[in-house]
Amino acid sequence: MTADFKFSLLSKIPEDVNYEALDDMSGAIYDLSLDQAVREFCNAKKQADYFIDVLKSPLHNVENVRYRQSILKDLLQNPQLLADLNRLFKRYDTIQDDWKEMRANVYSFGVNVSKRALLEFTFSQLQVTAKFAKMIIGYFYSLNELFEPYQLTSEGLCGIRQYCADMIANDAFQEIVDISSHFLHYTPEHYEFSVTATVDDSLRLRISDLCEAVDLNSKAKVNPLKKLFQSRKATENQIPEVKIPGDEPDDADFLLNEAMHRMYTVLTDITNNVYELFYGLSRELMFYNVAVAYCAYIQEHGMTACMPTVLDASRDVFDAKDLYDFLLLSEGKTPDQIVSNDVHMSADCDGVLIRGQNSSGKTVFLRSLGIAQILAQSGLPVCAKSAKISIRDAIFTQFSSAEKDFQVGDTAGRFEGEVQCISHIMDRLRPHALILLNETFQTTAYAEGTRAIYDILSFLPLAHAKFVFVTHLTHLYELCNPDHVQLMQSGREGPTRYKIIPAEL
Repeated sequence: MTADFKFSLLSKIPEDVNYEALDDMSGAIYDLSLDQAVREFCNAKKQADYFIDVLKSPLHNVENVRYRQSILKDLLQNPQLLADLNRLFKRYDTIQDDWKEMRANVYSFGVNVSKRALLEFTFSQLQVTAKFAKMIIGYFYSLNELFEPYQLTSEGLCGIRQYCADMIANDAFQEIVDISSHFLHYTPEHYEFSVTATVDDSLRLRISDLCEAVDLNSKAKVNPLKKLFQSRKATENQIPEVKIPGDEPDDADFLLNEAMHRMYTVLTDITNNVYELFYGLSRELMFYNVAVAYCAYIQEHGMTACMPTVLDASRDVFDAKDLYDFLLLSEGKTPDQIVSNDVHMSADCDGVLIRGQNSSGKTVFLRSLGIAQILAQSGLPVCAKSAKISIRDAIFTQFSSAEKDFQVGDTAGRFEGEVQCISHIMDRLRPHALILLNETFQTTAYAEGTRAIYDILSFLPLAHAKFVFVTHLTHLYELCNPDHVQLMQSGREGPTRYKIIPAEL
């Protein structure tokens, strides 16, 4: 019984980690203040840090996004299930350390040791592994019982439940249960063992298998031993089974020790493989703990959120109705003070330009769009009434703090930093990337800055990348083609205040 896979609650299909992209996403999360927002509704630092780490690796496979979305839906509908899974898997992740500690406590002998003492040492190791195996097996029964009251629909949780049920019904699984239960409380003197030995042409021992162990107290046989090693036995040069009582000479103890050690090795291998199936799920559940807290945070403030329809990158769309920035909630804004916007970027849209006065909602809009993209690709609800969002192969940001830079008078230093950032983005640029720019090149000479950024924006569509650019460089509006670039502005007063509306040209 070995496992060639392990369960994950975060993805159905493994995705390669792009370590360069991790740095870019760290910068994007910082620029968008998403890390600040997470720590606002999650006070548990360890969980918040892990959640942010997961956000730094957005999913690129639509099937994985839907996999994660469906698990979150099940957990939102069954809060007690999440609490129970947390408790069970937290303990599960610690039992391997317990096993290592128990094995370390088995007394080991020096080189010059009798074969009988070596046999007793090997038997003690087998006892420890049998106890560990029985503990792991117990979790299959606990999980099966835990899932029983719930009507689940997610592939991830249903898959774990079905696997546990199948394992419990598996004859091989029951054999491991029997073997593990048999060797928990006795020393070798409590058994009468039968061993099958395989020798080579020179009659040297090749393999020694333990094929039967009779409990002398109950006369119960450990019959699964034969099946356990049946597939591993050599078919040639076998000698008949040899019964070895406890008072035989050293050679008998040696033969039995070899068989016992082989059994210990096989049982250890099986146990390790089975254990790996669920190891690490406690850590992955931290993501869902914070995700549930995020949903509760939105609901407590009387705001709406939706599970977005996430599409393949080739669809190249971002559609959202009543999109808003939930970071405003942590700034003390009430629902009636938060302005939402509709966003529609189709495949034939190269990007969006947004102009307007200071503190008029431009950066808030940019932030809400970027956060929605990251959350959508992480399998999470977004702050909108409805949303349809394509996968982005990369997300880049360049946010400037203009007021601070002007106060310290380091405009030259700021411009140099912006040039380096844009150069970095261009070096890392990939198809279907999203580039979010906030007041880039604001400190340059007006005409010079306009021409420089226009050349950059003109190149991005050639790489199949989209941009959203908050800018004061209004001459860009004359240079960009309105058929492919949305020319927008922030509303000044009245009902359009803080709204992002079509620009007046």
